[in-house]
Amino acid sequence: MDERISRERAQIVMRVVNTLRHSAEIVVMGGGTTEDELLKKLEERNVHLVLLPWYRYLAWSKAEAFFGLTRTNGPTIAGYFADQLRPYELGDPADHLRAIFLDFAHLTTHESLVLLRSLIPDFRRAGIRPLIDPTTPIYCENWYGGQGHGTRIETILSMSEIANDEWQKRAAALRISLMALWSLVYEEGPGKGEFAQAAAGRTPKAYFQMGVDRHSLMLRLCYSMGSMSPKDALGAFWPNAEHPTAPAQLLTRYADFVRVHTIAEAGDVEITVGFFPSAPADKAPQDTHTLWIEPLSAQVVTEVPFEAPSPANPYLRALPGSPAAAQAAPTHKGPTTVGEEETRAKERFIFNAASKIRELKKALYDRDEVIKELRSGGVGTAPSMPPPDAEGLLEAFQERYFEARYQIRQFEIQIRDAETLGASPQALEQLRQKIQGLILKEQQWIQKIAQTLEMIREARRTAGSGSMSGTG
Repeated sequence: MDERISRERAQIVMRVVNTLRHSAEIVVMGGGTTEDELLKKLEERNVHLVLLPWYRYLAWSKAEAFFGLTRTNGPTIAGYFADQLRPYELGDPADHLRAIFLDFAHLTTHESLVLLRSLIPDFRRAGIRPLIDPTTPIYCENWYGGQGHGTRIETILSMSEIANDEWQKRAAALRISLMALWSLVYEEGPGKGEFAQAAAGRTPKAYFQMGVDRHSLMLRLCYSMGSMSPKDALGAFWPNAEHPTAPAQLLTRYADFVRVHTIAEAGDVEITVGFFPSAPADKAPQDTHTLWIEPLSAQVVTEVPFEAPSPANPYLRALPGSPAAAQAAPTHKGPTTVGEEETRAKERFIFNAASKIRELKKALYDRDEVIKELRSGGVGTAPSMPPPDAEGLLEAFQERYFEARYQIRQFEIQIRDAETLGASPQALEQLRQKIQGLILKEQQWIQKIAQTLEMIREARRTAGSGSMSGTG
């Protein structure tokens, strides 16, 4: 419990806690509890979640380390605040790899429980289905290079779920948030640069989802950004008054809830932006809102990015006006015959089947670090390979790799759909052989790019040593 807050505010916290008792066993510790006392309690019993007052969450490093500083699943610790909390009070970004601050001051009890229930079991921490009513459809689309955002935003805001509901009052905040998400992809992410624009329409740069019910409106964006570490995500989304118009800062200011997951195995970033009827961002714009930044394992992600509407995913709908809307729709509208547990198992099978791709992608970004090192190295006046050549080589390789990765993803979806519809083993084997063929090609590309980069490194090293001997 937070000993700094008033009795009235403490009652708000206890109302949330007591409601949560219907689905979890709760142990409440007094405001005078020390960190050592907490650690002793954690050693005595298994827990899924520890809630601390925000200032102790920032200060108690041993409690954070108890579950493992580099963990990507399992039990965790979160901070909460039940009174006004200004962004500057948080100070500099935390030294840890995660930051979870829950707003009990402005959210209703129901809204707080939605977030808590999605935080306690790790398999509910990603995606937007745990945050909305289970029967609510989720709209989705792929974002491609060179794709304009103005028409898409207006299309989203004109949907009946938003235009004819209380969410229309949040239209300005929604528009800013959608533009900020767009900027993260096309100004700071995989869709930026002239080369990306030239490759418009070939492979998707990001995957967008939206779910709307009476109690919440959720936006989800997934894109590849292997160079973004948990520390980078923390630095980008931590409140920063010096960069108020940065896309990440706009999201934390205009949305009621922002969650950021970095998924190391896949090199992906998942950003979830939420709006609630209580509208904390509108009613208390100067205060801190719910912020959740956490590295996550791909094994606990049950809503796979780039999934399209299909009989196996009856809850998915193509966003109006998107390319996917013109593709084949599910053959039946009834409930899926595949159970939720079986569906989750198949989704995890897809992740396991794509593990080699994740390893190759990680190797790609390792090569990117080598390129950066080469650009910054070398002294003297000896001629060296012009940086644009190496940069063009890397960009061409990246585009080739992303295109192959997208094709593999489509084959994986076809395998999953084929298994659901009872396809023959021969057809499934043909699809698996195609995936294996693409994986072998990518391995050859990795070897070739590694050899080329080693030649560049050797040339730089030779040029540098020659310049030093000439100077001597």
